[in-house]
Amino acid sequence: MPPWKIKIDDGSGNYTILTNAGSLGSDKTITIPNTTGTVALTSDTGSLTEADMWETSASISSTGVITTNLQRSSQTAFGYLGTGMTESSGIFTFPSTGYWLVTASACIQATTSDGATIEIRSTNDNFTSEDLIANMIIGAFGSGTTDAGTGVCSTIIDVTDTSNDKVKFRAGSITSGTTILGSTGYSVTSFKFLKLGDT
Repeated sequence: MPPWKIKIDDGSGNYTILTNAGSLGSDKTITIPNTTGTVALTSDTGSLTEADMWETSASISSTGVITTNLQRSSQTAFGYLGTGMTESSGIFTFPSTGYWLVTASACIQATTSDGATIEIRSTNDNFTSEDLIANMIIGAFGSGTTDAGTGVCSTIIDVTDTSNDKVKFRAGSITSGTTILGSTGYSVTSFKFLKLGDT
């Protein structure tokens, strides 16, 4: 074994080799702390590996789970990181286990002072049952014939089983003359998914 390498054997014939990175120019020192622990690689230290955003391409004017007109953002300069989410009938499936930040943001328009809600609903049994885990209440404001308002809500989900741990979004409290806005030209009501780290 060359002097710039250190071989660590596990006793079963498998080994790890520590190798000098190259010409150092001068002596270097690595100090091992006087404690027990595990050294992690840069790729294991919580770097962002998944980021995705979906949006509604048309406005919503009725109460219920948002199941149609959902699309991954196609706006200028948008890009998603990693595998990305998948969606079917309004149910979003995570591409991997881990801690996920889920955020919903929306804008409403109303002909009178009114409001609406967007709920984040989750399951751990593929929506055999479900729970409301986050909710935004959007109130319209203004004195014109068309009032508007915006809202945001978010939550962190520990996804341990991608087949069962899923989310969906529900529009609520929509009355006649009120819509939750959507557009193909720009993002106005959107759903963001960021993987914060592994479980």
